[in-house]
Amino acid sequence: MKMHLPMALLLSATVGLGTIGCGSAVKHTDTLAEGVIWLAEFRTEDGRTEGFTRMNEPKLVPGGNGSWNVDAYGRLTRDFLFVTRPQQKDLGQEVIPTGRLIRIQFGDGGIKQVDEGRPKSPSDK
Repeated sequence: MKMHLPMALLLSATVGLGTIGCGSAVKHTDTLAEGVIWLAEFRTEDGRTEGFTRMNEPKLVPGGNGSWNVDAYGRLTRDFLFVTRPQQKDLGQEVIPTGRLIRIQFGDGGIKQVDEGRPKSPSDK
C-alpha cells in the first residue's frame, strides 16, 4: 500500500500523541483509597442524589435514595470510584466519576455478616 508522506506523518503523530495520552492516563489511576465501602453518596447523571450503605437501616441511606445493607468493595482514584459487589459478581464493576461523588467512607464498621437488601428485622437490635 502506497501512502503519501503527509498522511504517514499525520498517522505517526497521531500514534505518538496516543502513546503520550496513555502515559498520562496511568498517573490518573493511582489508588487513593481501597477497601470495603461503608457508605457512598453521589449524583446520578440526571442530577439526583443516590447512595448506598453497608448499614442495615433503610433510613440511613445517603441522600435518601438508594440501597442499604450493601456488601461493596471500592477502589478510589483521582478520577473514578470503581465499585464491585462480591455477592453479585454478575453485575460487573460500577464506575462513578469522582466529580459526582458527594461522600465516600471506607471501613467495615465491625460488621460480621451482610445480608444484602434484607430489611432490619425487630430481632436485629
